[in-house]
Amino acid sequence: MSRCAWPALPILGIVAILSAACGKGSATTAGAPAEPPRPPGPGSTQAAAAAAGSATPAGPAAPVCEPLAFAESTPVPEASGAAWLVIDGKRELVVVGDSGNHGAYGIVDPETGATIETGLLPLSGEASDDLEGVAARGDKIYGITSSGWMRVWQRKGPGFELLEGPYPIGPVDLPDTRNNDRAPEGDGMVCKGTIVNCGRNYEGLCLAPAPRPGGCLGFAASKADGHLYCLTEAAGKLVVHHDRAIAITRPGALADCAFGDDGTLWVGSNLFDLGNVYRVTHWEDPAAAQLERVAPLAIGFPEGIAVRGDVVYRMSDLGGAPSLLARYRCRR
Repeated sequence: MSRCAWPALPILGIVAILSAACGKGSATTAGAPAEPPRPPGPGSTQAAAAAAGSATPAGPAAPVCEPLAFAESTPVPEASGAAWLVIDGKRELVVVGDSGNHGAYGIVDPETGATIETGLLPLSGEASDDLEGVAARGDKIYGITSSGWMRVWQRKGPGFELLEGPYPIGPVDLPDTRNNDRAPEGDGMVCKGTIVNCGRNYEGLCLAPAPRPGGCLGFAASKADGHLYCLTEAAGKLVVHHDRAIAITRPGALADCAFGDDGTLWVGSNLFDLGNVYRVTHWEDPAAAQLERVAPLAIGFPEGIAVRGDVVYRMSDLGGAPSLLARYRCRR
């Protein structure tokens, strides 16, 4: 997941973090550097600056987000996505790592941030272990790879079992070329399952808690072009649609998406867009969707996002373990 194609920014703290992040190549490197210090908080002048090329937010000035007490990190390496799941009667946050970590996951207490379980999600060889986004649907966890292949798991005993997949979310019609920060030509959506960071280079996944009739079930977040792509269901499998997309931010900056329990769609960017968090309204019809910037909530190199009520969780992926965590209350 190359992060180096980025113009110079006049922000010394961010430059330092980007310099460290650019040391991570497309595949995980053993002994990756430790996470850097946290960048300026959401109240600072530096963090409030909008990145050039980002989507134009609609509506009034963003509300203030206040940091909440939370564990500073999880042992899950390269935390790239998170999903809510009820485990033993309690709603927990399942956090996953991406390529080279063999399906590493951790279960995080949403109140304290304590990691109460770690393990490996079962995989199979038809697609890579580059799990870039996860989302829950009922009692199942869905996970998407950067190339556009989906797996489905369910809780079983002290771990998880693989129920389905990997399967492509559309025709495999893109070349295997790695393509981090620019959209591929044409309307292709999926590349070979074993290739990492090719095609649309999906970076996140979100599924609505209560999909609306005739609308999208959720979205796959493309880092290559900064768009959310509508997902529907056909024959029991999730299918992506190139012609139903929501533009969020610049190529190379989109990191993840998540639905709140009230059906609100949230989107997080990485440090190439200053870690901004957005809300999207009218998402069920991508052509009518409206974007509102909430606040820049950057921690390390922010990737994963999860939301519950007015509380926003962010996770950092800087190429190793531990991964930084943060929790904020964002009032409307």
